[in-house]
Amino acid sequence: MKKAKVLQFCFGVAIALIICIFPLSQFHTSPFQTIAVQLDGRKKPLDTIARETITQIHGSLQYEAQNGDNLDYLALFESLWFNTRDWNEESFILLNYRPLKQRLGFDSEKKYFTFAEFAQSELGNIILTARQKQAQEQTLTRDDREALALEERLALMIERVGKNNLPLVPHPTAQKGTWVTITDASRYYDSTTSTNLADTYQQFEAAAIVPNQPAQSSFTNLSDQLRSLSPRVYPSEQNLSREVRFYQLHPFAKAWTLFAIAWVLVVITLLFPRLNI
Repeated sequence: MKKAKVLQFCFGVAIALIICIFPLSQFHTSPFQTIAVQLDGRKKPLDTIARETITQIHGSLQYEAQNGDNLDYLALFESLWFNTRDWNEESFILLNYRPLKQRLGFDSEKKYFTFAEFAQSELGNIILTARQKQAQEQTLTRDDREALALEERLALMIERVGKNNLPLVPHPTAQKGTWVTITDASRYYDSTTSTNLADTYQQFEAAAIVPNQPAQSSFTNLSDQLRSLSPRVYPSEQNLSREVRFYQLHPFAKAWTLFAIAWVLVVITLLFPRLNI
């Protein structure tokens, strides 16, 4: 009887700890997250594009804006995509290499800077010098490499802010065919289909821009319409959701917590025989 109680207690502790670490709410996916995009040679959910973009530019999936708003990676990507903030003045772009900060005249203790600060600095000349050294196959210094990495962050920022250039529209027949943007949908589809798609996208954009407004139906409508264009080419909702949930779970990052839970349970089982239960 005592052994059964110990096992029940251990099982309860394990379930409680797992729920704390992996809350059930994190496994929910929204239509916005599972819109498919063809980038870097494969079809990805928009959730993955958002994670990759924000991580590369900011180095973190969270950001506190100048007005005090705490934004996660999805809200950040939405804001970049539809340019709903003055991204020239948000201290959002990561620069963590102290010598380069000093060369640019920046505060060495800061990690994040505005696009305007970089535009007004000597960064352009430093990048130009690094590019010339690359072209001449000269060895790059650490400063050169860091400047080129920063250039990539800035280029991605420019590419993402306020641009309708995500390839959301699937090829009509070919699994490996090139996807196009909403504005280029007429390359593959008739004028009526292209116009209807553009109207749906405008509704989607309006719902994303207006704060505190229910946007679920607009996201769903766009996702459904894109999938209906080419059901055989467009990834299934199941596959897109699986990738979103995988990144939400962070299985490798959280593996240590599972080992910690196992260790706690081992300790409990060793201690219980000594307790008067």
